[in-house]
Amino acid sequence: MSETLLYKNYNPRLRRKNENRIFGKENIGGKASGLCFAEEVLEKYNDVFKQSVKIPESFFIATDYYQMFLDYNNLNDITEDTPYEEVEMRFREAKFPPEYIKVLIEILNKMYYPLAVRSSSLLEDNAKYSFAGKYYTTFIPNKGTDRERLKQLEKAIKEIYVSVYGPDAVAYRRKHAPDQKELMGVIVQQLIGAQKGVYFYPEVSGVGFSRNYRRWTDRIKIEDGVVRLVFGLGTKCTGRGYARIFSLTNLRLRPEGNNPKEIAKNSQEAFDVLNLITGEVETYNINEAPQFLTYHDKIGDIAQIYSKRENAIFDINVLNNSNDVLNKYIFTFENFPRRHRGFFNIISNLFKYFEEEMGMAVDIEFTYDLKKGEFYLLQTRPLSSYESFRKVHIPKDIEKKCVLLKGDRMLTNGILKNVKYIVYVDHEVYSLYKDKHEIARIIGRLNKSIGDRYILVGPGRWGSSNPYLGVPVIYNEISNAAMIVEIGIKNGDFMPELSYGTHFFADLDIDNILYMPVFDGYENNIFNEEWFKRGTYIDTAVKIFEGRFDAYLDGDKMIGYVISHEK
Repeated sequence: MSETLLYKNYNPRLRRKNENRIFGKENIGGKASGLCFAEEVLEKYNDVFKQSVKIPESFFIATDYYQMFLDYNNLNDITEDTPYEEVEMRFREAKFPPEYIKVLIEILNKMYYPLAVRSSSLLEDNAKYSFAGKYYTTFIPNKGTDRERLKQLEKAIKEIYVSVYGPDAVAYRRKHAPDQKELMGVIVQQLIGAQKGVYFYPEVSGVGFSRNYRRWTDRIKIEDGVVRLVFGLGTKCTGRGYARIFSLTNLRLRPEGNNPKEIAKNSQEAFDVLNLITGEVETYNINEAPQFLTYHDKIGDIAQIYSKRENAIFDINVLNNSNDVLNKYIFTFENFPRRHRGFFNIISNLFKYFEEEMGMAVDIEFTYDLKKGEFYLLQTRPLSSYESFRKVHIPKDIEKKCVLLKGDRMLTNGILKNVKYIVYVDHEVYSLYKDKHEIARIIGRLNKSIGDRYILVGPGRWGSSNPYLGVPVIYNEISNAAMIVEIGIKNGDFMPELSYGTHFFADLDIDNILYMPVFDGYENNIFNEEWFKRGTYIDTAVKIFEGRFDAYLDGDKMIGYVISHEK
């Protein structure tokens, strides 16, 4: 097992037990170690799980093969300061050593199905920082001639190796592990799913957390645990898109409430699949490609129809006028809990026994087959340490002060005092601006140049992959923020997505960056837009306000404020 994982019951037998699946003598990395650990726990508690949880066939390429690759191609002169474009070019042109090629051929001779090729670095998935989303996972069809299959695998491994030098990864290491050397291991794993036409994907993918630090109501406790589910590949589960979130002790509670319009707005429509011909991950909207619904006998367990005309949600087989142009398919997972009760029992047991054996909260990734009821565990790791602030006492007279922002959900405990800057993106200017990615780059430059920690305020979702839903920043462009505020604009597309379980929120937790969503026009929410209309734009839609700003977030009472000392 990797020394980077601080498990309570460290078992040195794990590596010996998995020798037939390990290539190399050095470290297999955090992600691979977590998978071996999970397998050990499942065997130990076999009377509980009774084969209900499966782990995909996996092979592990240790970090000495990464070093072998660097040495063979004279790549050791590359540093974190080398331009990323140069790194990409040199890795793309690099060749695999003959000894390494033999390993890849041996693996491919045992695996004749689509593959997930995952990073497993020295620093990844440890108890202090997860590096979630900083290194690549890629998918390959693993079809064609032996030569074509080998080329697919080589390309995937190169993409993982080059991600060591990606801007996000470099910024993350400099902040959290500046004096530690990084080496990359690789997991070659069976991609779980089924072929549907020329596509391959699982029916249900998800992530789960044994502790819920970002609750949307005081009816939920931290120890309740939370899962996040999507249709299709799990790539849509860890990004800032729509997914169904379940608190394990109250499966009926939704972050968006029970209004059909809000449920429809916050339900998944876009999903990812692997194209077995092109080898690319492709995204489809279920309303533009409804044929995907016909591929699944149990689709009614997770999908429904929203009728805008009636502002109501119906089961797929119930609504007669399903061709109404005002109707749309949405993945609500409404029928999932009562039809798949065993699924939630499995999750609860995994949380219980993994926490017990690991000695800390856990984070898992999985897939699930609706028809067969098969649960596949893809990843297990510590839920990276979260420093919970002491109880916050909000001043009684705070409403008499200059309140800039007020929110009432997804809060943790935290206080900021005398913050010097607020960086603000105006939603009206941003919505009309053509190159929305340029706004993200502006934020990145400010993040680097301001120096002091600051409060970042903007429309919709920070870090969204869809720039029409929020500013598409990446980690290294917001890494110095002390607090991030997402403004939901009433009657607009900009709406915070309470996406605990994504890589975005993992970064916030590890960096102790406070987070508050504000829903303009909603009760107990304040967006003091008149105040934010002051000042001038420093660049396009971006303003900087200098002053003395405080933030008080009470996660127990679900109330938070940002105030200015100057009116």
